[in-house]
Amino acid sequence: MSESPATYSLKSLLEHPDFVEGEYWYKQDYDANTIVFLEGDKGKNIYVILNGSVSVCTRVELSENQQMLSGLCELFDGDEFAHSCFFDDEPHSATVKTVSPCQLAIIDAIKLKQFLDSNPELGYPLLTHWIGIILPRIRQGNKRLSSLFSWGLKAHDIDSLF
Repeated sequence: MSESPATYSLKSLLEHPDFVEGEYWYKQDYDANTIVFLEGDKGKNIYVILNGSVSVCTRVELSENQQMLSGLCELFDGDEFAHSCFFDDEPHSATVKTVSPCQLAIIDAIKLKQFLDSNPELGYPLLTHWIGIILPRIRQGNKRLSSLFSWGLKAHDIDSLF
């Protein structure tokens, strides 16, 4: 394929003639307000939103007996999520829930690795694409953490020490 790394994505990989639906991936429809997976669940799939939108949220413990879900972001058509299972076996770090009716492409991460091993010319553009997705998410998370830390210091009058 002669696509540039900037335009290469999992959604475009779904159209590759050798990346066969039913062998490497499948489509699944979800109603609105349906949990795709929960924070803490083990995952082995990467997801592409074919249509619809999802909300990504995480649990915040307010006390021993009280929790709430905090929204991290909303994702839309063409967006990808749950990339980390490609790299490690850690559980999901967030819950994903549909906002609207959705159709998702669900890609088996192990089979994707095998496909990329057989088609190494596709691996670099895809990893470059993923870095372009993941780095802004990490930066946004760092900004949120810094903002919350600052708020906590001010709320406890600790900010006067600096």
